Amino acid sequence: MMKPAVWTDAFVELQPEEAVKRLAKIGWKFIELADKHCRDLDKLNHPEKKFEALRDLCENLHVSIVQMHGPMFNVCVEQERLLEMDLAKRAMRWARILGVKWMIFHPGRLPDMVKEDEALEKVRQTNREVIMELLEAEPSSEVGIALENVFGKEAQGRAVYGSTPSELLWLVHNTDARRVGVCWDTGHANLQGLDQSQAIKALNGHLVATHIADNDTSRDQHLLPFEGNIDWRSIITALKEIGYDGLFNLEIGGAVHRIPLSLRDSCLHYALKLAESLCEGNLW
Repeated sequence: MMKPAVWTDAFVELQPEEAVKRLAKIGWKFIELADKHCRDLDKLNHPEKKFEALRDLCENLHVSIVQMHGPMFNVCVEQERLLEMDLAKRAMRWARILGVKWMIFHPGRLPDMVKEDEALEKVRQTNREVIMELLEAEPSSEVGIALENVFGKEAQGRAVYGSTPSELLWLVHNTDARRVGVCWDTGHANLQGLDQSQAIKALNGHLVATHIADNDTSRDQHLLPFEGNIDWRSIITALKEIGYDGLFNLEIGGAVHRIPLSLRDSCLHYALKLAESLCEGNLW
């Protein structure tokens, strides 16, 4: 059965250790470490010791960090790649220390290419090369890469690269399918207007992680399920049909960030109960 989880960005203003403590006290057993919290620890002196301390804290609290969001940057833009690749490689190391199973990365895109065929091939190969470089940074590690579906349009009106199952699966099959899978973001897919039931079924065998959030298609609002217009029944049905048993991970910053810290625990307690009910499939 799927496991209810939440990202530490629910307590974005706290240090990662405090965020984990708060989530554990509420009752969350499975967590995704947010990109922001990874950066918070990475920039400290002796970051390896900080990640080891976070691992030990999680063990004491009986909490597992199964997913971790890697640095968010466009791998197809050379300047961004040069600035962020060292951090991305370090993040793979920090994930190994934490016992993370899947590191989430966004595929890169090239919005300024005019010839579509030329752009597509360049984007594919650049993404493939970066994925392999990241895997080679930790060759003996059990940490895998989960490619997240993105949303938007390129300059020429084409859907942004990495927004469809077929594009994500091309990268999976052309890198290392043992260590590369897909993270399905329900909010991104809703903004892209995809049939999510069909998309999830197409990912059968390669779906390894989720980002669960709702929106009303006006923007990426990161709301709780049922606060937007996503058809959750069809999504849960599809996830169960393919036997997905990974994290049902709530990425719900928009639903909680404006709530005062003194009241946020109550909202996240409700979010846990909601996630548990969705994982059990007993709402219908």
